[in-house]
Amino acid sequence: MTSTADILRGLPYFSDLPDDLLEAVCERSKQIDVPPDTIIIREGTDSEEMYVVVEGSLVVTKHASDKEVELAKIHPGEVVGEIALLDQAPRTATVKTSQQSHLIEVPVAAFEQLLKDPNVIRRMFRTVTSRLRGIEDTLRHEERMAALGRMAAQLMHELNNPAAAVARSTQELSRIHEELGKEGAVLTGALASESDLPQPTPPERLSSLERADREDLLNTWLDEHGVADSWELSPALVDAGWTPELLAKATVGMSSEHATHFARWIGLRVTAEQVISEIAIGAKRISELVRIVKEYSYLDQAPVQEIDITEGIRDTIVLLKGKLRDVEVITEFAEDLALVEAPGRDLNQVWTNLIDNASDAMEQRGTLTIEAKNYAHNVIVTVNDTGSGMPPDVAERIFDPFYTTKEPGKGTGLGLHTVHTIIGRIGGEITVDSSDEGTTFTVTLPAVT
Repeated sequence: MTSTADILRGLPYFSDLPDDLLEAVCERSKQIDVPPDTIIIREGTDSEEMYVVVEGSLVVTKHASDKEVELAKIHPGEVVGEIALLDQAPRTATVKTSQQSHLIEVPVAAFEQLLKDPNVIRRMFRTVTSRLRGIEDTLRHEERMAALGRMAAQLMHELNNPAAAVARSTQELSRIHEELGKEGAVLTGALASESDLPQPTPPERLSSLERADREDLLNTWLDEHGVADSWELSPALVDAGWTPELLAKATVGMSSEHATHFARWIGLRVTAEQVISEIAIGAKRISELVRIVKEYSYLDQAPVQEIDITEGIRDTIVLLKGKLRDVEVITEFAEDLALVEAPGRDLNQVWTNLIDNASDAMEQRGTLTIEAKNYAHNVIVTVNDTGSGMPPDVAERIFDPFYTTKEPGKGTGLGLHTVHTIIGRIGGEITVDSSDEGTTFTVTLPAVT
């Protein structure tokens, strides 16, 4: 096994330590092998050591807003635990291994020896400052998102109640409308019951020309019989299947005045039926969108869970429907697609950014193809657009923060950087392949085994 001194000497953090100081630190330190998902530092406990990562990786989390928030990943060559030792305070975060890891445990006595070297102190404070700044930004973001999530949950709840009430009222209104129609038919004195009315059959799909011809014929008949506002009534009459012949049959034997009012009554009734139907469809649509938004944002659910990514992709497509109006969307998902353990809210942010960028790349016209399949122990998702593609120098920088090819005011340059960060945080990978025939983003996510 490589000696502790040789390992530390090979790391930038300790490379320029004087030999006597390095030897003193190594005498008190030890190498340890730690299996995956093992907590080595627990939030709130006393500070007794720091750790140097030789192989593997660690994840730093903190309890905030009633959930565990991931603050950082610690990679080989980096140290963790030094902040609490410097402050001589309880641990402010929890650290655990994300995979099999080889570490050097540096106790507080050896840590105090390190503080004798000004280069180490300078390096340590630079690292601490950077890490604290990152932690502060992350926690602020999480607090904002948590507050937004609570507001959204309340909004969804408040929005869903009136939508459900509208749906119930529509059903009752439809029943009342039907009863009023029956009574109206009797009160006209023209019919013994509504069953004497001809029963039109709504037409199949009509072309614009066919619809216009039918509306013109009805307008002519209604105008000839003195029916007011014929142009407002004819579209609904066409949708319901009424024709001049059926209206003539419905008013046969009536006086001219009765025929006029009865034809108008028929037109008003089918128009009302159409409005009631539109209200019901609208209420149902609101309830469906509320459901999708709640599931999309994973409101009131655990931050990390085993999820079917296809549900999030489908919900994202629905929410971006307005932007994808002129885009042909093709989805090809494996039937036996494995589950993925991840924060569902974050993954949906990935799909939103990738699909939104694909739409922009095609100027909201073209073909968007999204595929998801199993490969080895991973789930592979590809998002392909038929845009004009990116030159190699742009593709190389596409995940850099604040880098954007969009004109000022149209993009922050953080969308794809956020995607890259989220995927890396859950142990995945994203790559891009682009040509003048389009661009494909490939997301590789570790599957639940």
